[in-house]
Amino acid sequence: MNKSFLTVATWLAVAVALAGLTVCAVAQPIDPKNPPEGRFSDEWAEIYLGGGKVGFAHSSFTRRGDRIQTELRFRMVLGRADQPVKIDLRQESVETLAGVPISFASETDMSVMKSTTRGTIANGRVKIVTSQFGMEQTQEFDFPTGALMTWGTFREGLLRGFKPGTEYSFPIYAPELRLDGAVTSRTIIGDWEEFSHRGQSIRGQRVVVTLESPVGSMEMVSWVNADGLPLKAKLPMPGMGDMLLITTDQATALSDFVPPEFFMTSVIKAGRKIDRASAKRIRYRIRAKNDKTKLSDLPDTGAQRVLVKKDGSVELVVSRQPHAVIPNRRHVDPTGDFSEYLGSNLMINTADPKLIELAKRAARGEKEAFALADNLRRFVTDYVATKSLNIGFATASEVARTREGDCSEHGLLLAALGRISGLPSRVVVGLAYVSSFGGREDIFGYHLWTQFYIDGRWVDFDAALGESDCSPIRIAFAVSSLKNSGLADLSLPLLSKIGAIDIDILEIE
Repeated sequence: MNKSFLTVATWLAVAVALAGLTVCAVAQPIDPKNPPEGRFSDEWAEIYLGGGKVGFAHSSFTRRGDRIQTELRFRMVLGRADQPVKIDLRQESVETLAGVPISFASETDMSVMKSTTRGTIANGRVKIVTSQFGMEQTQEFDFPTGALMTWGTFREGLLRGFKPGTEYSFPIYAPELRLDGAVTSRTIIGDWEEFSHRGQSIRGQRVVVTLESPVGSMEMVSWVNADGLPLKAKLPMPGMGDMLLITTDQATALSDFVPPEFFMTSVIKAGRKIDRASAKRIRYRIRAKNDKTKLSDLPDTGAQRVLVKKDGSVELVVSRQPHAVIPNRRHVDPTGDFSEYLGSNLMINTADPKLIELAKRAARGEKEAFALADNLRRFVTDYVATKSLNIGFATASEVARTREGDCSEHGLLLAALGRISGLPSRVVVGLAYVSSFGGREDIFGYHLWTQFYIDGRWVDFDAALGESDCSPIRIAFAVSSLKNSGLADLSLPLLSKIGAIDIDILEIE
């Protein structure tokens, strides 16, 4: 299968970054309106997942005059088909004493090259600059009114208090989830509970925080002491159990950890074989394992059509799309409704000279849309020379230089070359069937591929699996132009289904 399934590590990175909203702690009670000068927090936590310790988290608060600086660091190592995936995130923010955001920055290292992001907030606007390979890209959005970041969120919790039954909500700005708007944080204060850790019985008050965005939600549970200081945080990770963050000392947090295998635990049995070469049309039924799994959000695409939606199940048909090569076929006007799918963003830098050079090489002078798309797909399939699972989620610019990655790297590079060549593009996440992988046969695994808008429809092209005339072995969960590279539009629809669905193949033509 060319090791080409989409890395679940990307979505785990999003979850870990958001966990910072619940694990910031201080060693002693403070006045949220007037914290002490200097560093008044320097806290550590262990991260557990899949029954083992996978990393650590470190957070700190520092006051300098009328400003609060928050620093967060998360490091994790996860196993994926015997290839480790390393995730290292560093974040910081500067806010006023009252919790008004001023600036933020982050460094993400879960691929081969690091990328950095800096954001400044002023006059109701947020300006975001991302740097990689010495190149910078800038985006600007309206900053959501009243949105809080890490210190503001922590401060608000202390001000609201911890009386059982207390409920409140407010907007937060979480760039890991969404760049162009806020997500809603809803908090419910619960009762005191006991939990054990390393043989000790610990008592804490339960606090449930739910983050809600337009494309999904994520629930986090923490337990705090009498001063509202976190002791433990839990994030349910579909298909993998719970991610736990336990407050501890620095030495314990940094002690050795062993990455658990997580990739093969997320695959789904197909129940029967599919001949990828001959299949023209497949009808599927997807069944939810519990009543919390949302299936109504599955999209219709050029190849996929949702037929029946019932409580707990969805039936859909996926068909091989005809590729009619028509000489002198015109591209979509880039100034029309498809500018989002032709433009540059933080994951696809269409101004990158390396990408422009590759697009020209790949096109080989072809102008007809289907023939051009096929040339681009064949080029990317061969160009990504090292089919590696140990890349997290690299930008198209990175893949152009490293020539390494799995399905997400193939998909982003193909989308970038398409845009530079005048083909509107987007990426799709979902499932793909393979006959064997990792010692398992006839399975569906999580995957990413590319779509080009040609002849009035979105058409699938899969560089990782080497298909232009794509077989109906893919089930789409979400599509994205990647304009909002916070990745919420891809991650949340996917996260909610990992380990929570079964698939029936009803008919193969």
